[in-house]
Amino acid sequence: MPHCWNLLVLNNLMSNIWPALFLFLAGAVALVVPSGYSIGFYGLSFGGLVIWLLVRNRLLTSDAYAFVMPVLVYATGQLAQNLHEQLSWRSVDPFVPFLLLVFGVWFLRRYKPSAQWFWTGLAVGAVGAACFAGYQALVFGGRAGGYLHPIMFGNIALLLGVLCMVRALITLEMTWVKALMWLGFVCGIMASVWSQTRGGWIAIVLIFFWILAHATRHWSWLRKLVAVTALAGAMGVLGVELGMTQVVQSRVSVAIAETTAFFDKNQQESSVGSRLAMWRFAIRHIGDAPWAGVGKQGWLALRDKGVANGDLSVTYVSSLDHVHNEYLDAVLKRGLIGFCFLLLLYLIPMLKFFRPHLNALNAEVKALAMAGMVIPMMYMDFGLTQVFLSHNSGRMVLVSLWMCVAALLLNATEEANEAASKAVHTNV
Repeated sequence: MPHCWNLLVLNNLMSNIWPALFLFLAGAVALVVPSGYSIGFYGLSFGGLVIWLLVRNRLLTSDAYAFVMPVLVYATGQLAQNLHEQLSWRSVDPFVPFLLLVFGVWFLRRYKPSAQWFWTGLAVGAVGAACFAGYQALVFGGRAGGYLHPIMFGNIALLLGVLCMVRALITLEMTWVKALMWLGFVCGIMASVWSQTRGGWIAIVLIFFWILAHATRHWSWLRKLVAVTALAGAMGVLGVELGMTQVVQSRVSVAIAETTAFFDKNQQESSVGSRLAMWRFAIRHIGDAPWAGVGKQGWLALRDKGVANGDLSVTYVSSLDHVHNEYLDAVLKRGLIGFCFLLLLYLIPMLKFFRPHLNALNAEVKALAMAGMVIPMMYMDFGLTQVFLSHNSGRMVLVSLWMCVAALLLNATEEANEAASKAVHTNV
């Protein structure tokens, strides 16, 4: 009897409280507590692992293959390359979350918590990030970074905000949900600006247009114009009121000046100049090992040699273990094989799993499909000036948010199909 009672309590906890709680925490505490970006993911994946060990149901269903398999292939391939170079736990650790992701997907598929917990968590996380960033920037001055490097903090906050924008545009009726999502979007932008992180802004306009094009596909041109004008006006007023426009203008001006100084005078002692020098240096050495790459240790040796002979900046490069570009870093360290694994990770789930649902009539399905596309699109943007996946925060945010979106999309699609089937039978 006590054993049965314990199982009943465990099942009630797992089915009603646990999935919703950690689904919410995936976004809500990502940037406001130390290592907060890991809490939601490990809560869901380890919860799934425990329950799966008890029930031993089928772990993967065919409808999840297009998302889960590329992730597992990427993790396995990168892990094999790491272990070939160095047999240690440090070589394994970065890819454990990618392998655990399957249990989180299974867990969310089994208990089917409401997607609203996820969306609300994103908005709360973006608002919290803005409060944290505002406090750091306005009270102490300088760049806001929370508990992370400003680049990581600013880009993750921007991602949370843009995902909120996706949900806000898809929610047609004006509800508290829509208002909360718009607040999350604005706060995500504010946190990004206060971090003074320029890399995430490079392709953001293109991503915004892509979101608007897909979210408003069935809107009238007049409604689209009004929405875009209102959004631009609100952001402009907010920027002026908070002094954020000056921050953006200053950072852009500095970037232009540093770029000009590099090409005119080979000036590397700057943030932009050192990056450009690293990219040039990496391109020169890709041919050293084009297929499998030089490895991490190989890059460190090349870096030290480049610093010694003046090809790289002592100030900015001597302590870096990457080249500040996801794609060049992958080709240099892991060769064309590693680069293909990276593209596989981003493109296959986008094209084969999320894109088929972009034109769904069901609002929840469409919003989740767009979110599943936006996450890798933003990461591909971030990767232009940062090696996002070399940081634990970057890896964890990707697997955490993407896992949640994928599982919730499968749940929403299933519910929409069941509703449509019932409607057909009722009419008949």
